[in-house]
Amino acid sequence: MLNRRIVALGRALIPRFVIDQINPFDRFVLDAVREFAGKLAPNSLILDAGAGEAQYGPELTRAGHRYRAIDLGVGEGDWDYGKIDAWAKVEELPFPGETFDGMLSLAVLEHTPFPRGTLHEMARALKMGGQLMIIVPTMWEEHQMPNDFYRFTRYGAIRLLEEAGFAVDQVRPLGGYFWFMGRKFIDMLEFFETFPRWLLWPLLVIPFGFVLPMIFTHLDWLDRDKYYTIGQLCFCRRVREPGGADGAKILP
Repeated sequence: MLNRRIVALGRALIPRFVIDQINPFDRFVLDAVREFAGKLAPNSLILDAGAGEAQYGPELTRAGHRYRAIDLGVGEGDWDYGKIDAWAKVEELPFPGETFDGMLSLAVLEHTPFPRGTLHEMARALKMGGQLMIIVPTMWEEHQMPNDFYRFTRYGAIRLLEEAGFAVDQVRPLGGYFWFMGRKFIDMLEFFETFPRWLLWPLLVIPFGFVLPMIFTHLDWLDRDKYYTIGQLCFCRRVREPGGADGAKILP
């Protein structure tokens, strides 16, 4: 993963529309958050579970919802956690049962030692019929070490979510093979951040940081199955108590 200072400098200097062509991940997630906001009734109470810098709070507030953010504060050391409402583990949410109308969990589940129990806890705090938007990594580099434990296929994610009492309405891969490769070209620049390797940056940054990622992103339509993907986006609803459908009321 590239140094955060380099990433921040790039975002400051490069127009947003160009960044979206090079690495469409942020735009993909933002569009999904907006779609998620539209699924909820006005003035819904939303929990961002593992919110980090709570970057989606303004978007959800503008959409007419009430936003709450919790985090443990052990992600990136230079993150600004000033917008967090409560310091807590996602697997031990400090809220009564059925508190929230909606919940976000964006690239958080891999950082919890017990993902099955974490999803059960999320379900507990979510109202019956409440909406969950969750992103889990499939082919993602290790990050935020040592608190990085798991990767998930689409089928693994569906199984865990259904066990926790969710109906999975939709699963979307975060791009396919070409999107994945475009991201890896950018990540390759990480190996040239220190002296004397950074002397090669002028030769590498244009082809591997711009040209190839942009070309590969626009070739992603060739991968229709998207088995090679960065991760999975799931839209879910809480429809029953965790642990199986026997004896439980299933919502339509």
